[in-house]
Amino acid sequence: MRIVSMTNEGQIPMMKNMLNSAMKHDFPMSLFHCYIISTNKEIATYDTTEFQAITLKKLEIILENLKQDSEVWWIDNDIVFFDTFSEILKNMRIYPGQVVIQKDGWGVCTGFFLVKRTACTLRLFQRSIDWLKSNLNNRFLNDQHAFNAVYKSIIGLIVSELPVEEYPNGRVYFEQNKKEKARMLHNNYLMNTVQKIERFKNNNIWDESDGGFELVNKYYI
Repeated sequence: MRIVSMTNEGQIPMMKNMLNSAMKHDFPMSLFHCYIISTNKEIATYDTTEFQAITLKKLEIILENLKQDSEVWWIDNDIVFFDTFSEILKNMRIYPGQVVIQKDGWGVCTGFFLVKRTACTLRLFQRSIDWLKSNLNNRFLNDQHAFNAVYKSIIGLIVSELPVEEYPNGRVYFEQNKKEKARMLHNNYLMNTVQKIERFKNNNIWDESDGGFELVNKYYI
């Protein structure tokens, strides 16, 4: 199993925050494979061609890692943990299927999921890549749109959605104040990284020190 994440250079502080949160909750840091897009220096804003290009690269990296390992756990940078590695993983493995994934407001969320390598999941990510490539003229589309557009068409694929109160997005956690059962937080439903960092800091869940970042496998691409 490998844990995979990706950032551009502008978002490295947020990746560090996620990794420090993981380290504090006993995640084996050697399992992390972190990709840094060194040609993209600036923070990317949602609904831009730059953000779209990053999410296409994300799908390609997931597929590449899935070909190398039987199980991949993808974790976006804007995530922090409130439960331990062993408890979260044990809980996620309760659910059936080849993909166990966070639920978002309008579909499943490609920011947090566990996927097993099968013919179905390899086909899923290749089709997601192909779908997004065919829609690059629409900058409002990204990896999550691609995944939601194709996954129900993969014959034999079973996708389980995680309960939203245990695996909340930013709207559920902050706006609906459903925090008591949260095992993690995906700090989304904001347009850009600056807003996300501000919300992390305002809620005392921010640590951009180098501790976790120094322990993971890093690839500059």
